Amino acid sequence: MNLMRALPHAAILAVALLTLSACDKDSGHAQKTAGKIESGVGAVTGDKSLKREGKKDEVVGGVKSAGSDLKDAIKDAKD
Repeated sequence: MNLMRALPHAAILAVALLTLSACDKDSGHAQKTAGKIESGVGAVTGDKSLKREGKKDEVVGGVKSAGSDLKDAIKDAKD
């Protein structure tokens, strides 16, 4: 992997993650989106480890998001 080619991708990832954490209140959705970005950067740069970590974050974020949605649905049903 060419380091100079990977640096711009890493900078884009860092900015995207900071933006997501600043504006997205639901950590599950943020983690899922961050995972998609990580996975994409890993695919573009050829970094299999980063791609795998991104896929893991997508799954974990999806589970957190589903749990949060279920909790909200139960709360709404009580009201």
